[in-house]
Amino acid sequence: MVLLVGPARAADEDGLVNLWKQHMTARDDHESVIAACRAFSATHASDPLLVVAHGIEKWRTLRAGKREEAFAMYEADLALPPSPINECARRLASGWMTRADREKVAAALQAFYRKEVAYPKNLAQVTMHPRLKNEPKAPETDRFGKPWSYTLTNLEKFQGLTDQKYSLRSSVLGDLSDLKVAEKLPYGARITAVPQRVIAMPDNTAAVSFNTGTTSSLSMLGPGTGDLHLAFIGAKIIVVCDHTHWKLFSRP
Repeated sequence: MVLLVGPARAADEDGLVNLWKQHMTARDDHESVIAACRAFSATHASDPLLVVAHGIEKWRTLRAGKREEAFAMYEADLALPPSPINECARRLASGWMTRADREKVAAALQAFYRKEVAYPKNLAQVTMHPRLKNEPKAPETDRFGKPWSYTLTNLEKFQGLTDQKYSLRSSVLGDLSDLKVAEKLPYGARITAVPQRVIAMPDNTAAVSFNTGTTSSLSMLGPGTGDLHLAFIGAKIIVVCDHTHWKLFSRP
């Protein structure tokens, strides 16, 4: 996986590293990290790394139980102007907004269940149910534009009951589609690839070689084809994200 990058604008890498260290050691002290993120934002209005500080603030706001406020901030990220690091922020925001949307689909499924004492064979049955016309309409796709992966599953202790349990996922997010599951995940836990070296490329660009545990790979700046997205190559740090969290590494 190869991520190509162009030269970065001036950025306060040391300032972001200090914020990152506080974030990673503060455990459940969400308010102090939120305050630190806002302090960084107040003095770094034109810093390209500002979106990373904002991302930490959003996650801490979510973990502090302020879901409506957090999702309003994530939704705003979907309209960020084009740039490699902003594209990564939008990808991450799409992940969290997909989880919020999944909650709406799950609520629609529960409304169907209350009418039928069974879950539908497919999501179209929810939309077409005559007694659910006045219920809020659930999103038909996730924030990546893909239809939901919905299947009925058997109850483990009662074989043959095929309409009493279901699986609902985003094909992009997989087992982290559920908001409650994603919220509990330690920050950056799914980002296991480690940068090995920065490689000079033609036209004054660069690439980063990552060790994924089994292979080495190169990925392009901005959203990649998998879960790992390279957002920034600086003089001291490399910033990546997946669909859930940001992560900082020292430049190798």
